[in-house]
Amino acid sequence: MAIKQSFKKSQKKSGKRAPGDDRNLVLVDEDFQDADFEDRVWLFWQRHGKKTIATATAVFLAILGVIIYFSVKKSHLETIQNAYATATTIEQKLAFAKANESDPLAGTAYCAVGDEFSEAGKAKEAAEAYGNASRIFGKLDDSFTPMRDRTKMAQAASLSKTDDAAKAREILVALASSITTDEVIRGQAMYNLAAIFTEEKNFPEARKWLNEMERALTANNPFQNNRQMLISFEPKLSAVPAETVPVENVPAAPQQPDGK
Repeated sequence: MAIKQSFKKSQKKSGKRAPGDDRNLVLVDEDFQDADFEDRVWLFWQRHGKKTIATATAVFLAILGVIIYFSVKKSHLETIQNAYATATTIEQKLAFAKANESDPLAGTAYCAVGDEFSEAGKAKEAAEAYGNASRIFGKLDDSFTPMRDRTKMAQAASLSKTDDAAKAREILVALASSITTDEVIRGQAMYNLAAIFTEEKNFPEARKWLNEMERALTANNPFQNNRQMLISFEPKLSAVPAETVPVENVPAAPQQPDGK
């Protein structure tokens, strides 16, 4: 290991620098040129050992942090899922939803409550629950857009069975007019509006929404078939001059804090 003594001697000599040169210099003599593998490893460790340890420690801590993060997240998810599974009554589901409003399962719980109220004929309570579900899903990322709009549609359907039918129509117009609405739900909203106006014998307004369906929706939208059926059942719809609704640039209606 003569290379080690040579390295130490060279370190002592390295204190002399040229004027203005602040670099750390280590002289390399003939002994370093003929160093074997063991000496080269030793020399590398002398020069870079501290940096190597620091880097390895940082990588280890980063990996450890990721493991802890996902472990905690998984544990939290399992806790939330177990709590939702044990909520069997309407009261328990509402309590769960209110306690976990930042989690998608809260929206699912509100939706389940809305379904139960709807089956029981409690349209007003169902509308409130569906509205809360839509509000929860509306706070999440775009992958929850269909759930946001479907629960909003369910809210409108429930409201139409109460004395607040005007609000139901307002929700339908907002869903039908917004390009951010899930396309299937948008088609359903347009068709429902056309059907409502047809029932009211307001054929120009009905035809306006039917034309908007043809213009704004894709041909494979499932409600295009409903559109054709409605026109075939009511000849007066095809006799009304075509009109369009300039809604393509209308922003999405703000989510209302229903039930709050």
